[in-house]
Amino acid sequence: MTQDLQIEIISTDKISPELDKQIDQLDHLAFADEKHDDPEFNSIDWSSHIEYMALGRVDNELVTLLGLLKREILVGKKPVWVAGVGGVATHPSWQKRGFSSTLLNVAEKFMREEMKVPFGLLVCADERRSFYGRAGWKLIADKLFFIQNGERRSLKTSVMILPLSTEVWPSGEIDLRGLPW
Repeated sequence: MTQDLQIEIISTDKISPELDKQIDQLDHLAFADEKHDDPEFNSIDWSSHIEYMALGRVDNELVTLLGLLKREILVGKKPVWVAGVGGVATHPSWQKRGFSSTLLNVAEKFMREEMKVPFGLLVCADERRSFYGRAGWKLIADKLFFIQNGERRSLKTSVMILPLSTEVWPSGEIDLRGLPW
């Protein structure tokens, strides 16, 4: 049941220090036990350039969140605008109630109508693919490339897109042209 969930999407420049602390705490709780197949995963710097946060609260308590950014990436040789979705997290005490799914649905509308991009893009652990698949996301690759400290690196992970327009996803390797999110 998600009728008690209050959702807002706010620009990150409007986040107070107190709310930023709550976001960090929830993020650490939600990802504390996550394991990764890529041995280099822990050495990755993640983009801090998140433009929007989708926040879900119950009785004023932050229980679920995700970050959004807009970036032009390269797929094959074609530039493609995407809304990057990252840090989808729900407090462990509030999981299995549909909150992340509801947040993804609200974010989908925001990406389409406000960010005006043809695709959403996220990376996730293999065991999370079915969750995102139920929300309409499609697996497109198991590796992508990014730039960290001027070096081109690869990330072995599930890469999923959410079509937000009639545009067809191009073929070719995915280059984030910067840090992953």
